[in-house]
Order: sequence, then C-alpha cells, then structure tokens
Amino acid sequence: MPFKIYLVTSTNTVTSVTPQLPAAWKSAYERDRLSGADYADPAPERQAARALAAFIAGGLAFLAFPGTVLGVWNLVEIASHRSAGGASTAWIQAHGQAQVLGWVGSFILGISLYALPKFRGWTLKKFGAVWTVWALWTAGVAWRWWVGVRPVDWKLGLVASALLELAAYVLAQRVLLFPPHEKPKKSGRRAPSDLGSWLGIVGFIGLGLALAINLGIAIYVSLTQSLPVYPAELDHLLLIAELWGFVVPLAWGYSTRFVTIFLGLKLPENRAARWLCPALVLIVLSALTFRFWITDILALVATLAAVYALRIFHHSARPAKLLYVYRQYPLFIRISYGWLVGAAALAVVADVFPQITGLGGASRHALTVGFIATLIFALAPRILPAFLGGRELYSTRLMAASLWLLTAGCLLRVSCEAIAYTSSPGSAVWSILPFSAFIELSAVLVFAANMALTLRQSPPAWLEPDSVSAELPLYWFVTSFPRTRSLLIGAGLRTLAQVKYPPRSLSLRDAAAADGVEVGKLLSVLNEFFSRRQPRLRGKETLANS
Repeated sequence: MPFKIYLVTSTNTVTSVTPQLPAAWKSAYERDRLSGADYADPAPERQAARALAAFIAGGLAFLAFPGTVLGVWNLVEIASHRSAGGASTAWIQAHGQAQVLGWVGSFILGISLYALPKFRGWTLKKFGAVWTVWALWTAGVAWRWWVGVRPVDWKLGLVASALLELAAYVLAQRVLLFPPHEKPKKSGRRAPSDLGSWLGIVGFIGLGLALAINLGIAIYVSLTQSLPVYPAELDHLLLIAELWGFVVPLAWGYSTRFVTIFLGLKLPENRAARWLCPALVLIVLSALTFRFWITDILALVATLAAVYALRIFHHSARPAKLLYVYRQYPLFIRISYGWLVGAAALAVVADVFPQITGLGGASRHALTVGFIATLIFALAPRILPAFLGGRELYSTRLMAASLWLLTAGCLLRVSCEAIAYTSSPGSAVWSILPFSAFIELSAVLVFAANMALTLRQSPPAWLEPDSVSAELPLYWFVTSFPRTRSLLIGAGLRTLAQVKYPPRSLSLRDAAAADGVEVGKLLSVLNEFFSRRQPRLRGKETLANS
C-alpha cells in the first residue's frame, strides 16, 4: 500500500515518499534536501500568530469577566454599604489577580513569546512549549480566581495555582532564553546596550520574584488562615512586586520600541538604564522590608526619570503612525503616562496623610486603569492586528469609544474615591462611585469586543491580485493562505491532496504542468481568492503614514 509524504523538516529532508508522486515533485523534494537553502517559510509565522491569538483571547476573557465584572460588583457592594470594607476581601484580591496576571500578564507573555525571538534574531519553528506555557498560565490564573470567589478546597487550589503560574514562567523563560532549533553561536553574547532590553530583563526577573512571593504567601495562608485571604501587608507586597517589578518595567521597555516609533519620538536615553533599572530593584527590595513609604518615594522618582528618558512628553521628531487606527491615540498614550505620574504622586500623598483612607486606592486605580489599561487600549489596536497575521482592526470608532470611556470612568473614580472613603455614609459621593465602575465596564466591553471581532476576521491578503504569479512557490500559497489548498485541489492539482506540505522549491507553474492543469485556470482561481481577501481600508488613508 503506498504511503504519503507527511512532513518536510526544517532541514528539508523528506520523511517518507509516495511512489505515485510526479517526477517534478520528487525532483523538487530532492532539490530541497540537497540544497539546504533557507527558503522563506510563512508557516512558523502563522503558528506564532495562532499562539499569540490564544494568549490575547485568554487575556480578554480575564479582563471582561473575572476582572472587570467582578470589580464592578465589588465597588457596588462598597458603595451600597457606604464603607471600604463593604466587599469581600477574597473577591477583591481575586479581581486584582485576574486583572494583573490574567489580563495584563497574558498579553505581556503572549506578545513577548511572539516578538522577543524576532527582536533577538531567532525564529521559533515548533510551538509545543509555547502552547504549554499558555495552558499552564491560563489554568493557574483561572484556578487562583476561582478559589477566591468559591472557596471550596481552596488550600489546594491556592498553592496549586501558584505552582502552575510559576511553572509557566519557568518554561516561558526557557523558550525565550534558549529557543530550540537554533545553533549556538561561537562568539559570546554581548550585554545589551539599549534601555528597552534592560527594562525587559528587570521586568521578567521581577515577574519570577512576584510569582515566588505569591507561592510563599499561598503556602503560608493555606497553613494558617481559615479563608483564602492574603494578609494586608503581604497582599500590598505582592501587588508592588507584580506592578513595579513586572508590569511597569515591561510597559516602559516596550514603550522604547513601540511608543517611540508610533509617536515619532526621538530615541530614548539609553544611558538611563544605569540608574532606572537599579531604582526599580530598590522599589521591590524596599517593599520586601515593608517600608512602603520608601517604596512610594522611589516609585515617584523612578517614574519622573522614566518619563524623561522615554521622551514621552517631548515634541515628536517625525509624524506619528496613524494609519488604520483612531488618529488621536498618541494623545491617550501621553495621558496614560500622566496617570502614572499622578498615581506615584498620590501614593506619596497617601503616606503623608494616612487619615485620608481613599488615597491609596485612588493611587492604585490610577496606576492599573489610568496607566496600564489606557496604554494597552491605545497600543494594542495598533500592534496586535499586525502581529495576528496582518489583520485589520475591526473598528477605529470602537477604539476611540473605549479610550474616551475608560478615561472618563477612571477620572471619575480617582477623583471621588478619596472623598467618598473619608465622608459620612450619607454623602452623595458614594452614589457616584458605581457610575465610574459602569463607565469603565462599558469601556472594557467595547475594547474586548473590538479585539475579539478583529481576531474573528480572516487575515486579509496584502498581495494585490495582479501580483499573483505562476513563478511563486506552491508552498507559499498553501502555508500563507491555507484556504488556497482546497481551491487549488478543486482546480485540478491532484498531487497536492496526497501530501501535507508541498516542496518549497516547486513553483505553481511546475505543479500545474506535473498534473496536466492549465496554469491560467489556477491563476484565475487565485486571483478571485485574493480579490475577495483584499484589505477593507487599503487606500482610504493614503496621506497617513503606515
């Protein structure tokens, strides 16, 4: 019984050969094997985009439901009881972990696993480890949220979820630091010289430390407490490690690449790494000593230094990149950094005036929603569609709506929280707080819907129909646009149905000749396909920069 070719490996070796293959196909497979040529291969890019889509989809789910919806419920409970202690502490902590690790953490891990190998000149060709990271991380964060809201067998769940998150982190670092299928270089690696790389290093070390702290607290709580609630000081420590040790450094690090380019800013001050990275380390170390007032002062100083080094509020040296997105998004990136400065300043004021109990919460909200969420809402629609197979953003209007709603809701929440928490139960300010939560919820749902609809779209074909050529490799068509496989088989390429991957060096013309198919017929089918898959927005903003 004849057997088929199922795989052509990265070294172009043929794992099995079907005797019935046409001579042109056999010759092409042999040519691939002998030449050792590194043909441009779109298949790994599609696999990387698919893995990134899973991280983004998971992050959106955590954002919309365990994160924001639970957060709104908590605030409604607080407002209805006219007291900061009106909501379940376990629910508040579950909401925070879903937001920081579930949403932001999933986005950062997914983008890092997609982009960092490219930044460092590596190409991931197999993604089993990446999918394992996604599964471990998603399961760990979901389990941690679940034991917070449904404390059944919570002691096991609290520790096991922390172990799953830590395992995902370790495996992710294994992928990023030692990618498989790459030959080690003979010369030693040089230490990075740019600010973004050092901030990324600090951020990922900070994530590892935060997850280790989380595991230690989880074990302590499971042995000593009757409910899945972290003690206030330990919860504060963990939050600082997660935010100032992980999220903020990586937000700054990616800003050196994306914000600098998209806003047309001058290059960041790379020498700032010498004092900015040690400052971030000191922030976390001071938190470990529970001297949080020192932590807050250091955070304010580091924030002002970072804003200067990143040149966020400097005049743009070049036009901003505005094509296919809401054209005012650069304003919101700058607003997000304004929120960061405000958050750091509010934390210091809260230390000076501890009797104003709402200042600490207002500071945290300005940091998590004002800075982190606004920055993601402004950058994700610009970055992710391109990473996800070259998709187009579903709607620039939805992008605009999410940014304006989020800013309005955050402004209302931060401005009212300190007043409400220090006012009498009969104060009208308590009635305003839930409105801020529902405004932010609407922003989140609009953002999540826009990104989900963007993911749902098929990637457009950025190749003009007139550029479709019979000299292009058949492999490129079927791996870049899998839908073309069935179309070409239906048009007469019978041999294509016998194999999983065609030879990389076999042109469409040679494949047509091998099966006795008129090449013009195949080109007609492909032209029709590419005509239907043209980008919706191409040509609508010809004066804008891409």
